Amino acid sequence: MATELHETIFMAKQERHKNLFLNYKNLNIFPVELLKDEGLQFLERLYMKRNSLTTLPDNLAQKLPNLIELYLHSNNIVIIPEAIGNLARLQSLDLSNNALQMLCPEIGRLRSLRHLRLSNNQLKCLPPEIGDLQDLETLDLAMNQLMSLPDRLHRCLSLQNLTVDHNLLSHVPRQVCWLHRLNQLSMAANRLTFLPLGLNLLPPIILPKSLLDLLRFPLGHCHRCSQAMFTIIYPKLFPLRDTALAGVHRRTTVSFVAYCCSSHCLRTFDLQG
Repeated sequence: MATELHETIFMAKQERHKNLFLNYKNLNIFPVELLKDEGLQFLERLYMKRNSLTTLPDNLAQKLPNLIELYLHSNNIVIIPEAIGNLARLQSLDLSNNALQMLCPEIGRLRSLRHLRLSNNQLKCLPPEIGDLQDLETLDLAMNQLMSLPDRLHRCLSLQNLTVDHNLLSHVPRQVCWLHRLNQLSMAANRLTFLPLGLNLLPPIILPKSLLDLLRFPLGHCHRCSQAMFTIIYPKLFPLRDTALAGVHRRTTVSFVAYCCSSHCLRTFDLQG
């Protein structure tokens, strides 16, 4: 395996590859071959999914200065070094399915970042510097332990997709209402009790206390558009046949409905009816 890895990296340097695939290599440390000499100055995309990495080297940006996409899904990364902020050209960073307990403030220096995926970690809070990512379009925070979102999140003016499913959120920050480009908001399986006034889609909705426990469990997908369900619940009958909820409740109708937070679905249905 070591010889194969060495040859793969050597060839990438010799031929000035822009893409390097190091998925499923059983790596527990970052390969020193990637950082020797001038590194891989031409490399733009680095794939290191399904390894056992626990951290990243401090000189990553120095050796891979033109990196645009970095995929680290499914490792054992506990901490990201402050030097991550030196990857000036980075547009996509995938740290999903790791062991992150915190995110360094230097993440806010990635001013070119457009896609940040942090799902399935152990994050309890986010640094306010997240709000400095003004080009960010996608932010996936699902399956963490977040009790709140940063107040400065509204400064991510380009944000279009925000996923915060399976966290511990009890409310949606009012500042989310100021994200005018946001077109997909998914917050299923939280502990929400209301939506903020000014969400631009609906008046505030107070959830019946008798149904609050249901918010702690996944509600499946919207039966209208198939997106992940948002935790909006209100009295109304609809058929449960051929839906995930039918198996959960063992019946064919139910007196509440949960829709995802896409503007199309929310505007289609009259919540007062």
